[in-house]
Amino acid sequence: MNYLPSKLTKLRKHYNYSQSYLAEILGVDTLEYMNYENGSKMIDYEQMKKLATLYHIDLVEVFRNSDEVTLYEVNKADTDEINIEYFTAEETFFDRLKEFYQHNKVASSIIAFLLVTIIALSVVLKNTARPFTAVKENINRLSVSETTVVYIDDYSGVNGSGSNTNGELSNLTSSQAIKVCEGEGFTIILNEDGTLSSAGLISKYADEIADWKNIVDVAAGNAHIIAVDSNGRVRCTGDNTGGACDLAGTGNIRKVYATANGSIVMDEDGVLQYCGNFIGSSSIRNYYNILDLDSSENILAILNNDHTIDVYTKNALNYLEAESWDDINDVACGDSFVAGLDRYGKVHIEIDNDSIKKEVEMWSNIIAIDAGSDYLIGFDGVSIYGVGNNSYNQFKKEELVKQKLDMVSDVEYGIDERYISVQFKGVSNASGYIVSIDIGIGVQRRLEKEEVVKFETEGMTEGKNYTITIISVGEGDYVDSDPYKKNFTYEKPENTYTFKEGENPSEKEFLERLSEIGVDMNRVTGHEGAEDDICAGDTVTVSSSSLDGKTLSRSELLASDIEYTYCRIIDNEEE
Repeated sequence: MNYLPSKLTKLRKHYNYSQSYLAEILGVDTLEYMNYENGSKMIDYEQMKKLATLYHIDLVEVFRNSDEVTLYEVNKADTDEINIEYFTAEETFFDRLKEFYQHNKVASSIIAFLLVTIIALSVVLKNTARPFTAVKENINRLSVSETTVVYIDDYSGVNGSGSNTNGELSNLTSSQAIKVCEGEGFTIILNEDGTLSSAGLISKYADEIADWKNIVDVAAGNAHIIAVDSNGRVRCTGDNTGGACDLAGTGNIRKVYATANGSIVMDEDGVLQYCGNFIGSSSIRNYYNILDLDSSENILAILNNDHTIDVYTKNALNYLEAESWDDINDVACGDSFVAGLDRYGKVHIEIDNDSIKKEVEMWSNIIAIDAGSDYLIGFDGVSIYGVGNNSYNQFKKEELVKQKLDMVSDVEYGIDERYISVQFKGVSNASGYIVSIDIGIGVQRRLEKEEVVKFETEGMTEGKNYTITIISVGEGDYVDSDPYKKNFTYEKPENTYTFKEGENPSEKEFLERLSEIGVDMNRVTGHEGAEDDICAGDTVTVSSSSLDGKTLSRSELLASDIEYTYCRIIDNEEE
């Protein structure tokens, strides 16, 4: 078991630090620090050193795989304090304060000056944005509206296709973009330095967002823009007719989302708030610490922290297939379909159109998806793939002629005290294989050829079901195979005991070992050796046993009838 996440939480709470404060100390965003505490991301060595210094503990204590750690009391002796004596009910605090002022006017003036200075500084600091780290995520590199597609290339430049009626695809010159958001007729770009750029936005709103600083997340609806800065303060502008900006000014926020006519924010504790109008809004408050969401006129799709999807619809349509997907990292929905991108780069879609479904299943190595009301886009970092209505030439329609690889076969696994080992038979034309097992958020190995791959069993729970997943990786004229999945129940292997030949232990040691294992001594029989089986000294030794040369599990050993032969000690008289 990895105790580091619980240790980080214990230390932070003991010293009463916020997650956002520690994120600032480590130079990461708050979401990344939260991932350290929930175990979904590993903190690096340099950050561990910073925490060890902050908490006044040895670095060894941070690395040690135990939840025990030194917790020092806060040292108040080094702080400057004004000690105020106790006073009776008849003598009020203000009476004592007045008396103090009359006898210590100079000191009182100094204290008053210091208090005013502290208050002024606190106001300044409160309104000064804390340092922040911009977070680059692949799923933020793609955004669509009803008529346009925009995406960020590998050089942080923004590109687009489709309608340019309002100039939403003009002058997209950013070379430091980390997120794009597409509204109806405008484009919003979040840059690495925390500023926002725009195209196609009316000047009133464009000038307003140009003044926003230290922005860490942004989202766009049909006609509004919502963002959050590094201090957790929400900003919003645009059409607020339906209340889409009613969360402006909200604090302690780390993530923002936008529907067509509404907004959703998530605070540092993972709690959601919303405003405006959209399908499924009444269910938002039931969710905590979500990963993502997308919405259309008829559908709201929520990506949960366990990488599954929940779907809410305006009508009687059910999307049960989508709710059965797992390992999903990105979600998109149109008016009559739901799509999910899994961690293997494969796109799943639930739609009443077999030809579209078949085409989408051919996509591979996708890093982001998004959807208009009647079309779906996939982006692999280089090319845009699309299905559905292409009236505005949002994507180039190309028939995929690549062949899907076969799935692997003959998958076998074995479990010992430390590892689960997986082996399989590969397929022709595969450039490699991705083998994973769903321990925690998933552990993955990339192999160049078929070979035995090992995963540590630490953290696995006895009796729990796990899934081994193997994908054949394609390139050139071939695309990745469907995932091969093998389910199993983890049973911790029994200890094994090896009995070598020729060890000749003493009879006492031999019997004590069997007793410690738990062998029923009534099942153990000893035989005196033959005439020539004489002990070398005064200690009776076991010359042979029915266990020699065998490795047995504990249950096998307990079920065995054991015989052994021991040497004879010759009395002097007998000699």
